[in-house]
Amino acid sequence: MQAAGDALRRRQDIVRAVQWGFVALYLFLLLAPLLRPLAPAHGALFARIAGWAEALFWGFWWPAVILGMMLFGQFWCGVLCPDGAVTEFASRHGRGLKIPPWMRRAALPLVLFALIVLYEHLSGARHSHGGTLLVLGTVSLAALLTGLLYGRGKRVWCRYLCPTASIFSMLARCAVLHFKVDRQAWDAAPRPLPGAVDCPLLLDVRRLRSNEKCSMCGRCSGHRDAVRLALRAPGHELATLGDDEVRVWEAAGILFVLIGLFYGAMHWQGSVWHGWLSGLVTGVPAGLLAILGAAGALGGSIALLLLGAARGRGLPACKLAYALIPLGGAGLMLGAMEHSFAILQREGVALGAAQLYGLRAAVLALAAAWSGAIGLRLCAAGGLARVPCLAAVLALAGAYLLAPVALG
Repeated sequence: MQAAGDALRRRQDIVRAVQWGFVALYLFLLLAPLLRPLAPAHGALFARIAGWAEALFWGFWWPAVILGMMLFGQFWCGVLCPDGAVTEFASRHGRGLKIPPWMRRAALPLVLFALIVLYEHLSGARHSHGGTLLVLGTVSLAALLTGLLYGRGKRVWCRYLCPTASIFSMLARCAVLHFKVDRQAWDAAPRPLPGAVDCPLLLDVRRLRSNEKCSMCGRCSGHRDAVRLALRAPGHELATLGDDEVRVWEAAGILFVLIGLFYGAMHWQGSVWHGWLSGLVTGVPAGLLAILGAAGALGGSIALLLLGAARGRGLPACKLAYALIPLGGAGLMLGAMEHSFAILQREGVALGAAQLYGLRAAVLALAAAWSGAIGLRLCAAGGLARVPCLAAVLALAGAYLLAPVALG
């Protein structure tokens, strides 16, 4: 694996060429349909491009990136992401302002992501090109402006503001690949020492222990003969999580955003909550209440089970929440794939609820076993109760499996 990491470091020219190729493809799919009114004779072509954009952005890219994060880490962010390439380029030619304190608030990207999810699913933005342009275009414009204002050739946007990075940093902790730092080799490196690592995310590579912020760009590979791309057991970082690495706000994000909010957003239209609230509540959108109600009910129920496993202690319960990341990521991926099924069905492919339930069962069985194994290791290390922990895993898997299906 070390050779692959070193190749990334040596051939940053190829990486940049690939990144700008993705920028060009992204802009074409996002902007080309806007030309439709200017060329009515080619309206069918532009409509087809808009369909391709929806299929690629929501039907292929989103589920593929989720799976890639869980298996290989944030290679998408460091090697392929158009917004990352644009914000870094802009930062090299921008004003280079100091990063303000408000931007360094750790939970800010998660809050932004939750707001985007609510808007996206309540407005149906994924189902129209205009909605896709508004959501993705706004994020890309914000990435560009952040690069023009802050940092000096760095990805300030990716480190502190990118909404999807809040979820990607959780999922990347499951990955089997990481850049491993040997602190002894780093400190014992012979002189003359090489220059500082050009880390685009401003990470302290010497003290790097986690995959959560590393974009896997490879620029630090081989530095001081102490940094190497390495394999590790799936979920190893989660199973060996230290007390000092547990954050209460992040545990809440796992339970109520990664799990609860996504569950509510994906399935609110088919829930009994929505039908009941539609006739009961006025002044507040029933869809919003249905999503938030489902998020609170599911996240709160799982939190109570984890508190039971931790015998009422907050920190161990928060640590156990991290064990649910593989299962939460699987639920997120299945929700994205449900939209992929809907796109294929619209194009005439014979797909139905039976196939989706079969896919759910297979994916959830693997993810539940993964989360269960991590949870049992954390229980054994901390002297926690195993039965409530496993009950949380099974309850969450059951909720995903039995969720309403939106296919015809």
